[in-house]
Amino acid sequence: MNQQNQKLYVGNLNFDATEDQVRELFGSFGEVEDVKIVMDRYSGRSRGFAFVRMNSADSAGKAKEALNGQPFQGKTLVIDWARTEQRDRPMGGGGERRERSGGFGGGEGRPRREWGDRGGDRGDRGERRGGGGDRSGGYYNR
Repeated sequence: MNQQNQKLYVGNLNFDATEDQVRELFGSFGEVEDVKIVMDRYSGRSRGFAFVRMNSADSAGKAKEALNGQPFQGKTLVIDWARTEQRDRPMGGGGERRERSGGFGGGEGRPRREWGDRGGDRGDRGERRGGGGDRSGGYYNR
């Protein structure tokens, strides 16, 4: 049996909900194999959604039908089938990501500078950093 048909996306989840509470909620529709509340890597808090894997596609379908749109801990749940992971999508916000080096993708364009390397491609901006306040020439009058 395809395990993807057993996995549900649980959206609009209360930020204070625990995996045990979600497991208990879905447990009345069949055996819950796994619950994963997605956490923010920086704050350590819930991001407000989770994934639940049921033991069968039938029990997952019953849970989806029964719980979608139902209130849970003060919020209306959004339950849907979990999508397969898509590795070919660009990271970030979508679309092609322009690298700092000026090219697209892996290493095209000029090589990336190391920290502290003033390079020669910045005009005279490097020399003016932290200077007194003389803006009479060079970079500021272009």
